[in-house]
Amino acid sequence: MKRKALLLVMALVIVFSIILVMGCDASAQTKDRALVNDQQEHYAMVQPLPFFDYSIPRYVLTQIYEVVATEARSTYTIIESMTGETKFHGPSLGYGIPVDTQLTNPLMSSYTNSSGGVTIEQPEPNGLFSSKNTDGTWVLFVDNNGDVTPIYTEHKVTTFPFAVIKSADGSWVRAGNEPATLTIELPQ
Repeated sequence: MKRKALLLVMALVIVFSIILVMGCDASAQTKDRALVNDQQEHYAMVQPLPFFDYSIPRYVLTQIYEVVATEARSTYTIIESMTGETKFHGPSLGYGIPVDTQLTNPLMSSYTNSSGGVTIEQPEPNGLFSSKNTDGTWVLFVDNNGDVTPIYTEHKVTTFPFAVIKSADGSWVRAGNEPATLTIELPQ
């Protein structure tokens, strides 16, 4: 009987110790969060974010989206290992698509409390939910007979809007004088 009572007391001491430690951690986290929020509010006052009437990077990205999403452009793609060893290269169509890009949103709306829910991901303008964590890429290579063949790779991918060749020093250089298949107009 004494042994059971001793075990019960020890169990209660352990449970209360855990509750006390968790309470202290939660209190410390709450204080830290409040301090960080105060710091961010101060920064917002003394160093506000800039506001621009026009964005050249947005203008350029919009053009790239329009061309890549609506026009099949011939490209030249190189697949290399992380050490720079060429695994494959050749004519391709368009630009690589990360392999875990999805057509549907993998997240759902979730309400966590009475003040509202969490933010869900939005699709890109091309209708896809872009990858954030893959090394895999689909590349559409063009065969000698003109067929377009999807190739999956987990190596480093570089795609050019013109043909390239490997130079004597091992770097890739533009081959010939053909114009690029994708160019960007910059604003005046």
